[in-house]
Amino acid sequence: MYRELNHPSDICYELVCDDLQEIFSDLIKIFKSCYSPELKNNFIKKEYPVQDPEDMVFDVVNDWIYTISAKKFFPDECKISEKLICKFRKIENLYGTELKALTYHGLQLRHQKGKIVLKVVFDV
Repeated sequence: MYRELNHPSDICYELVCDDLQEIFSDLIKIFKSCYSPELKNNFIKKEYPVQDPEDMVFDVVNDWIYTISAKKFFPDECKISEKLICKFRKIENLYGTELKALTYHGLQLRHQKGKIVLKVVFDV
């Protein structure tokens, strides 16, 4: 589950999830709601090492933004085994808001009542 929070100049979200894989799945949902992509069927896969969750979110999400902008592939699904494996689909068109970066400012991950609570702030 995720919800948008009010933030003065950027886009801010709070995610409440059971595990790290659900966090990345919700982040993909956020990307899809922001970008409103039209995607083709051809795809690529990228692997990311599992590391400290806060650092991992920062590094992976900023790589997604780079992959969208420079490579024209959009994150479509992910799973965690020994690594985070993400499937990206070729972009045909983007209609929504471009995310410039995930910032460290406001990035917070904590455990609360058996859930992972993550706050993220995107520069737009």
